[in-house]
Amino acid sequence: MQLVQEDFVVREMDHDEMVRDTLLEWYDRRPSLRDIEVAVLNGIAILRGRITTQRDRALAVDLALGAGADEVQDELLLTWPLAA
Repeated sequence: MQLVQEDFVVREMDHDEMVRDTLLEWYDRRPSLRDIEVAVLNGIAILRGRITTQRDRALAVDLALGAGADEVQDELLLTWPLAA
């Protein structure tokens, strides 16, 4: 458990919630990862959504491990962008 301050209210945050919140923040900063849905259960980050490159997949998994996930369950779908 970790103590987190929110608007001057301190509350406990478990590891799974901390990893999830960190990932959502990190993914939101990267346009190619914004559509990824994240769930964390018992230290395992579950990633769902659509990506357009294998590089995005590798980055999403690497960031999940960097955020503190013990393992990553990759359920990402690789879709090619439509031609303009």
